[in-house]
Amino acid sequence: MRVSVIQQGKFVTQERPCPIPGPGQVLVRNLACGICGSDIHIFNTLLGMGEAAPDWVLGHEYCSEIVEFGPETKRQLKIGQRVCSIPFIETEEGQDLVGASPTAPGAYSEFMLLSESLLLAVPDSTSTEAAALAEPLAVAIHAVAKANLNGADSAMVMGCGPIGLAIIAILKMRGVQTIIASDYSPKRRALGTAMGADTVIDPAEQSAFEPLVSAVGEETENAVVFECIGAKTLLAQICAEAPARARIVVAGICGEEDSFNPFIAMQKELNIQFVFYYQPEEYSEALNVLADDGINWRPFITGKVGLDGVESAFSSLRDPENHAKILVNPWLSGDAIEPVSL
Repeated sequence: MRVSVIQQGKFVTQERPCPIPGPGQVLVRNLACGICGSDIHIFNTLLGMGEAAPDWVLGHEYCSEIVEFGPETKRQLKIGQRVCSIPFIETEEGQDLVGASPTAPGAYSEFMLLSESLLLAVPDSTSTEAAALAEPLAVAIHAVAKANLNGADSAMVMGCGPIGLAIIAILKMRGVQTIIASDYSPKRRALGTAMGADTVIDPAEQSAFEPLVSAVGEETENAVVFECIGAKTLLAQICAEAPARARIVVAGICGEEDSFNPFIAMQKELNIQFVFYYQPEEYSEALNVLADDGINWRPFITGKVGLDGVESAFSSLRDPENHAKILVNPWLSGDAIEPVSL
């Protein structure tokens, strides 16, 4: 089988033996896999490790189909059934992270192994592209749940990358009346509008907190801020500019040490909630939302690429004016990024 593997700081397409499912495992054929911001973070980390970096097959936002069952499986689903699952696999050594660990190859490959007990069947009416969004949408569902929304809340989303866009969509689905989005990129701001934002702000020209303050008035405890960028010093800026008693949900991943002045947050009685991943039931909800067309997911996907084009896809994603979410289809030929209009 063919895989796209990170070796010595670049993506290489190579042939590997097809994996054999062990106890409780299934072999799946990968149909589509989203490129996640954490994939880019892993790639950049491996670059910094030089020759010490392990070979790594990424890909944890996938929709696949069952090809073969391993021993000790219940076989309640059928061969050919499309599936997705939370990106974990049970092995003889314990639980491993699919695509987010060098020892559990992910969906930047034609085939991979999954745990049967974690599989969710994709409804026939749900497109493969939509099902591949279940994982990032589950992250958004978890972040919004941690905000403890009420009917009077207004929300501001800082950053219209994939997670920010997913959070906008879930806020819209949850009935939040005022959704403000902030991003420097014109393309990302346009996507924020398409996903359901009522107001989009260029932070180079205007503070995104101004419309948030206007929306909540004196009831500042109804202000909710979602930090979806992960840039250093951003949390300190939010604490300084957010209205008193606001709720701050930190979903962006800052990969380096950061600091803020706790006394400012204390004076304003800010509530700061950090979030990470999701619960299994939130992943299941995400798939159900996509199956029911509960959100407008189509603007989210802007391109697709085969295994030979993963390197160019990662390069293109460095510029937010190019793409938001690119799907890897292991069965596409060539290295060009195909634009998507769903």
